[in-house]
Amino acid sequence: MYYLNTGTQMQLFQKIVNSEIYVDKSLLIDKISSKIKTANQYICITRPRRFGKSVNANMLGAYYTKGCDGAAVFDHLAIAGTGAYLEHMNKYNVVYIDFSKRPDVCESYKEYIGSIIKNLRTDLLENYSELKGREYDSVSQMFLDTKDSFIFILDEWDSVFYEKYMGKEDKVRYLKFLKGLLKDQPYVELAYMTGVLPIVKYSSGSELNMFAEYNFTNDDVYEFYFGLDEDEVRELCKTHKKVSYEELEWWYDGYYLSDGTHLFNPRSVNRALTDGVCKNYWTETGPMNEVSECVEHNVDAVREDIVKMVSGISVELELDGYSAADQQFDNREEILSAMVIYGFLSYHEGILRIPNRELMEKYQRMLVRESIDV
Repeated sequence: MYYLNTGTQMQLFQKIVNSEIYVDKSLLIDKISSKIKTANQYICITRPRRFGKSVNANMLGAYYTKGCDGAAVFDHLAIAGTGAYLEHMNKYNVVYIDFSKRPDVCESYKEYIGSIIKNLRTDLLENYSELKGREYDSVSQMFLDTKDSFIFILDEWDSVFYEKYMGKEDKVRYLKFLKGLLKDQPYVELAYMTGVLPIVKYSSGSELNMFAEYNFTNDDVYEFYFGLDEDEVRELCKTHKKVSYEELEWWYDGYYLSDGTHLFNPRSVNRALTDGVCKNYWTETGPMNEVSECVEHNVDAVREDIVKMVSGISVELELDGYSAADQQFDNREEILSAMVIYGFLSYHEGILRIPNRELMEKYQRMLVRESIDV
């Protein structure tokens, strides 16, 4: 089995729960369960890397997947206290695809998507004998012919967009593949998708306009479940006393919930508490390099904004958002919006800031490198 009812997510989530540092975000399940088999069954959560998207996706897979036994894990979490806890646990066929996974040899979009389609076909043929011997030109028709229903959990949906082999036409084909698989299909009970890049193009012509999208700039529904708030970090400091709350705040605070509550980078907090030392744990390279090139070479106004923010001066700007199809970085608004989406800047009530010490170091080095190059 590749994607269908594999039990892999149960194994991965069990490891997370057993970790030295774990913060219970399981009430997200109750919110998502309320969308199953409704007109609001398409949900896309986009956040920067390191903000818990994959952890939560694995949690949902572990909870919903038929054939698993989640009681040993979930009976001890907050979700167990909700009224619909047992109603949904391990009751669904779950198709879980991590789109960041690649075949061992993958040098084109055709090889990438071909592997995914082959694996989906294999899973369906292994589980539904009535499909054998038939000719299919689309995997969506195979799902239809099962006469069954499925929850789709699609993690890192946009990861392929960073591959050098992805041209503009390939991106369009990919969006059309997802549309054909998910949009207006009676076998879809829920489609939960995560990524860094927003998918909505803010136009009626979007291939995936059935999704309700929740990103760093517009989410006041699911925001609590991604990142660590002030109270959660203070609680962690009570049992991990080698690092103080004030140190963590200085290094990793700087993002915001819609009500102004401070939000911490969870992966860096985890590493600091585990290692017993605060330092720069930011390991993202690809998008940061792209944005750095834009700041250094393309738009003088953006560089001026960064210089201001490095000096502690906030920048006021109204941002409209940033879509997966618009990775051109052609103007100031697009670049700054992208930097918020990637987590390199924080944005709250029209104010842009460099979030914390961890990222401040990155920008300082970037500006120093530019002055040396000049």
